[in-house]
Amino acid sequence: MAPEPPKIPGLFTGYGRGQPVEMNDISLWNDTYIRKKLITRECLVTNIRWYKGRKNVQHEFLRFDISSPDKVHTAILTAERGAGDSSKGKDRLPGIAEHTGTTTPPVNPTDSVIGPSIPPVTTTPPLASPDVTSDSTGSSADETSPNIARGKSTATKKKPKAERSSTNASSSSNFISRRSARDAIFHATLDSTASAELERKCEVFECITTLTFPENAGPSADKIATLLVVTSAVEPMYQLMHTQCYWFVATVFEASKCLFPGAEQDITKHNGGRCYRIRIPQKSSVDAVCRDYDKAQTALDAEIEEDRRVEREDEEARRRDIEQRQAAEEAAKREREQRQAAEERVRIVEEERQRERQAAEERARVAEEEIAKLRRELEASRAGAST
Repeated sequence: MAPEPPKIPGLFTGYGRGQPVEMNDISLWNDTYIRKKLITRECLVTNIRWYKGRKNVQHEFLRFDISSPDKVHTAILTAERGAGDSSKGKDRLPGIAEHTGTTTPPVNPTDSVIGPSIPPVTTTPPLASPDVTSDSTGSSADETSPNIARGKSTATKKKPKAERSSTNASSSSNFISRRSARDAIFHATLDSTASAELERKCEVFECITTLTFPENAGPSADKIATLLVVTSAVEPMYQLMHTQCYWFVATVFEASKCLFPGAEQDITKHNGGRCYRIRIPQKSSVDAVCRDYDKAQTALDAEIEEDRRVEREDEEARRRDIEQRQAAEEAAKREREQRQAAEERVRIVEEERQRERQAAEERARVAEEEIAKLRRELEASRAGAST
């Protein structure tokens, strides 16, 4: 039987868990489980995979395979972006609702599990206009944006090109409101019951490119967490034509290539960032993310070093306190021993004096008895002489 996975919350799950862990807030996940947890620096990423949906909106997400410190277990960590509900902000991420066929929110949005098993996905015709107003899963409708401008009336087509572009842009802008992004992670231990749904989702999607790191040379889990948090913070709002799931995945993937050199990419040209071969506009943010990552990681390293310094000082203070207590206890012990030795000497002297007094008293008694005997003999002698 395989040994139990390490107890590293936020990355690994026990074999007894039935579903992967979901957290709909990357910053909360990082702050709770990863940041300043030194054990996560011993968990190294072995590869990063870029997945793309085969059908419908062709949603994209990233998968990170992360080894345990002893290299015995591997954690699956997926990261993806979706559009939150502009009114509630509590709906599930599009990557899950799209492929599970459900929009039921998790019991706890910040720490829940993926929903039912992934059923076959029904294909939507590439040029069909989605019903965005009825969208309950965020990017499931939003990310079909390339088709929004399709199916216009013949009257619209007769407008000048510049006017049509302006009209379409304005229509799209009004059609999809700007909303907060829902950046989420899911994690489980590979080859466990909890990882089955994540692996099944990866089978439904297509892996379009992979970064593979040399053995023991991949970034640590805490660095990946910092990168995800920074990317989410650089563009916290979901915008259909600029900062959607395509932007999030591409930015993290390309930033990983810049920040963690040495990885081998199996495919350099792929259809990422496209919806049915139509390139979706994305904001160029790799440089900004790399810059902010360096600042954030440097600050984190400084905080950890400061924590270590404070811990060392506290440990040194505890050590000095222990030494002082031990020295005081030793001094008290020596004082007790000296007092006991002095008391013992006094006792010995007193006993010697007592013995001397007893001996003197015994000699005096013997002398008195001897004198009394002599007196009796003398009196007896006198009595005999008188007769």
